[in-house]
Amino acid sequence: MGNSETLVLVFLDENNDEKSIVVKDPKQNLSLEEVTAAMQEIIDGDAILTASGGHLAEISNCYYRTVTITIPVSAAAGE
Repeated sequence: MGNSETLVLVFLDENNDEKSIVVKDPKQNLSLEEVTAAMQEIIDGDAILTASGGHLAEISNCYYRTVTITIPVSAAAGE
């Protein structure tokens, strides 16, 4: 049991299609300004290409995603 947290960075490519980068176990309490500055560096540096070889063009969104992991319990005998 527990939680799993990721940071989702959403970009628009040259065709205005959304492309996401998911960061597992990100640093906590990042500000919007810190995250968007890092995203802009990715765009400006042309650091990542899409699967079709396209370029990331602009920032669309960013957010933390938390997933709660729960293990089912065994049914009592006779139920």
